Amino acid sequence: MHIPASLVGLLLATAALGQSVLPPFDTTYQFANLGTVPGLGSYGGTAFLPSNPNFVLVAPYPNAVIKAVPLLRNAQGYINGFGSAITVATVGGTDGGLAFGPTGVLFATWYGPNRLSQIKPGSLTTDRVDDLGPVGVGGSVGTCAFVPAGFPGAGRFKVVSWSGSTFYDLPLTPDGNGTFAPGPAGPGIAVQGGPEGMVYMPLNAPLIGGKLLLAEWSPGNIAAYDIDANGDPIPATRVVVAGGAFGFGGGAVDPVTGDVVFFGGSGQLLILRNGAACGTYTGYGNASPGALGTPTITGAGCARIGQTITIGTTGPANGIGIIAAGYQLSVNYLNLNVLQSLDATVISILSPQGNGTLTLTIPLNPALGNNHTYFQAGYLDASTSSGLITSAGLDILIR
Repeated sequence: MHIPASLVGLLLATAALGQSVLPPFDTTYQFANLGTVPGLGSYGGTAFLPSNPNFVLVAPYPNAVIKAVPLLRNAQGYINGFGSAITVATVGGTDGGLAFGPTGVLFATWYGPNRLSQIKPGSLTTDRVDDLGPVGVGGSVGTCAFVPAGFPGAGRFKVVSWSGSTFYDLPLTPDGNGTFAPGPAGPGIAVQGGPEGMVYMPLNAPLIGGKLLLAEWSPGNIAAYDIDANGDPIPATRVVVAGGAFGFGGGAVDPVTGDVVFFGGSGQLLILRNGAACGTYTGYGNASPGALGTPTITGAGCARIGQTITIGTTGPANGIGIIAAGYQLSVNYLNLNVLQSLDATVISILSPQGNGTLTLTIPLNPALGNNHTYFQAGYLDASTSSGLITSAGLDILIR
């Protein structure tokens, strides 16, 4: 049985906050959404605290502060939770750029006025602010990063204009006060998507090691670029690694695991993690039996975008009914426990042995990743007050 257009539409409709990795990268990476960080509020520039990798600093836009988010890790060192964000410094303004320089100075981008802030080690407020327009950076700046050691152009400072999607090399000269004078900027390089985050992937990372990742705020993509001898992106090499993370930015490599941390527009912690993953199938709620028995519903196959899965049902011999899908709910109607919202249905006719299958190819749409769709099966049974019997619910988490 083929999946009807109505069920495909349902999957697309439930994907407002989904993120997923695209082929061929999905065989090596997964996107994990750990939820919203209390007290953060929005995406912003991201940098791990050099003295303690269990804290990540975030400059949430448009707040004029920098916050520290305490991180929780599992036994293998992977981030699996967080505490509430704590304000640790004030700045004039923020956006998607936050990066520690080689002397420990913290650089932060300021969207709107097109400025760059600098905070010296131990300071709780801005020590230097520069307008970037006069040094050749088109308004307004979005993000920034230093090229890591071991890369071509190591130590060079890079900024990206969000408004113009333009990448710049920005020289820095010591000013004698522990901070740096920027500019003039090198020729701009046209990139795409209004970048609000950039990360140089570790050299040993599979498939994308040594590449530059740009978090494209406008379309919600993560794109990878090869880099030249200066650490600048080569536009013709752009390839989309992941998508569906609309309104996100920042970006920093976890020094413990090599995962890449981003923050979403609602302050969600998003992690690009080495290790492919399939989704899960979880039963929930109670079935509604009758004289013809108790239907069941199960799932099999890799629940990941672009993959094909099978939904299996059991019930009365030669049973006639439906498989329904929608959002999770719990409503009692006559003898029935209705466990999903019936947004889409497909007819299900069981075999003489009481078995049925529904084959579903999950669309190759990254917005479907990290999303749940809820299924339930029901069949005719004249012995019940509603004339129906139903299975328990099936929660399918798509990766």
